[in-house]
Amino acid sequence: MKLFEAFSKKSPNKVFVSIVLGALAGISYASLIPLVLSAVTFDKGSIKAVFPDTVRILSWEVSNPLFALLFVGTCLFILAARSASQVMLSRVSMEVTSELRIALYNRIAGAPIPALERLGSAKLLAALTTDVPRVVMGARLLPDLLTSSITLVGMLSYLWYINSDIFAFVMGAILFGATTYQIPMLVGRRYIKKSRVHIDELQESIRGLIYGAKELKLDSQKREAYFQEILLASEHSVLQADKTGHTIMRAASNYGDLLSFFVIGAVSFIFVNHTAIGNNDLVGVIMALMYVTGPIAMLLNFVPQISVARVSLNKVNDLFAQIPTEELPVRRPKVGEWSTVRFEGVGYQYSNGDDTGFKVGPVDFEINKGEVTFIVGGNGSGKSTLSKLITQHYRPSSGEIWFGNERVTPENLAVFRDDIAAIYSDYYLFDRVLCGTRLGDQLLQPRVDAYLKAFALDHKVVFKDRKFSTISLSDGQKRRLALIVSFIDDKKLYLFDECAADQDPGFKQVFYRKVLPELKAEGKAVVVISHDDRYFDVADKVIVMEDGRIQRMEDRTSTTPITQEDLELVFA
Repeated sequence: MKLFEAFSKKSPNKVFVSIVLGALAGISYASLIPLVLSAVTFDKGSIKAVFPDTVRILSWEVSNPLFALLFVGTCLFILAARSASQVMLSRVSMEVTSELRIALYNRIAGAPIPALERLGSAKLLAALTTDVPRVVMGARLLPDLLTSSITLVGMLSYLWYINSDIFAFVMGAILFGATTYQIPMLVGRRYIKKSRVHIDELQESIRGLIYGAKELKLDSQKREAYFQEILLASEHSVLQADKTGHTIMRAASNYGDLLSFFVIGAVSFIFVNHTAIGNNDLVGVIMALMYVTGPIAMLLNFVPQISVARVSLNKVNDLFAQIPTEELPVRRPKVGEWSTVRFEGVGYQYSNGDDTGFKVGPVDFEINKGEVTFIVGGNGSGKSTLSKLITQHYRPSSGEIWFGNERVTPENLAVFRDDIAAIYSDYYLFDRVLCGTRLGDQLLQPRVDAYLKAFALDHKVVFKDRKFSTISLSDGQKRRLALIVSFIDDKKLYLFDECAADQDPGFKQVFYRKVLPELKAEGKAVVVISHDDRYFDVADKVIVMEDGRIQRMEDRTSTTPITQEDLELVFA
């Protein structure tokens, strides 16, 4: 993707018109000085009108009325052409920015979890919030670049000095212009501030997309609701506020740039009728006011901005190249009911560019509905990797995973993910219940209220309009709230990764002795990653991991139970 390619693809006609208007504005900009000089003559060191005819406007006498009219018309044309050119391309750039971010949203949402973990959230957020705006800012400099370049070429040979005799007049004009300039700028700033508030909301929404990717992948309806109701809603709010604010500020900025030309007109057509001004003084004033508008400064500022834009563009292109897309079908196949998840020779290899990455497996085991399975082991034993294989976030490097009589394939992967709820050690807690829940709104409110009371959160959190009043809670309280959300999702397989690790002893008792047995009684398949050996008696099956393999596995129907010595050996 080249710097201006996105613009030409988005709105080629608007971009073409914007470039033409920018060029015409630059030509008109450069023609103002010749126009003024052609309207006056030099007689014994003084400037006089070419045509002595004058007209009275209010209390002023205006000489050369035709030239004056042409001058005013040219200034108004420059104001309109530059504003139209810049606003047009600015609006296209904002739309391109929004679409480029949405493309990244979709790329992130459709990427495999291992790819997102390799990239890291910092790189993704930097691309979304920094690189994309810089690319577009660099690309939309084209109208200013054309205008300033043509102006500079047309007027490069002129030099000027400021005449102190007309200083007071010029300062009065500048004071008037600065005052009138601030009014639209204040209005524009209000919209920019409004946009900044929406950007904060957008940042939080982006954070939810990235950190909550695993949760969103487990429910397609929940993911769609998050996109439409939160992420895209914030995105569109930023877009609308930015469009309005930048339109007003751009027009005001161009008005400020042309203030010097209004002063030129006042000096040339009004001031010369009241005060004799020498030729050198007038030429100096004209040239000074011409260049005060800053065409050279603009050109100098364009170089670093375009350089930054190119660097950011390379970053964005590299990021797109690094994010693969899961090949999931649009139409999902129908699958049969299942009662068992079966792992047959499943292995997973982390990629370091060679075969030296940590490897899990091959492993063989079953997870059954109506049973609680514990996975235990020391740090680095492979528990977390195995949990992501269970929830289908990692695809096996070898072996097969079966849900009942259906083997997991790319075609049915999303279907089986929809049957799973998980609370990981690095879980993300959304501040609302998305529409992925199978409960209607009438049943949802009393169910959540009952859970909040049962988990001693009713004095901290209020649930209303499918949204929690706060998620600024302690780690233990957040985990309890995450449990509530998972319960109302009513999935078939639940995975809890150290879910009771930071809970007080009282709630640990509730979690292991009440929550898990209730899920089991409801016919759910429950997987718990835990170090709480005091509660291993709750499990129907205990899988002990060590060095990426199953060191031992106890089925409660087996005659070879895991001993305390076995566990101490693993955790040593």
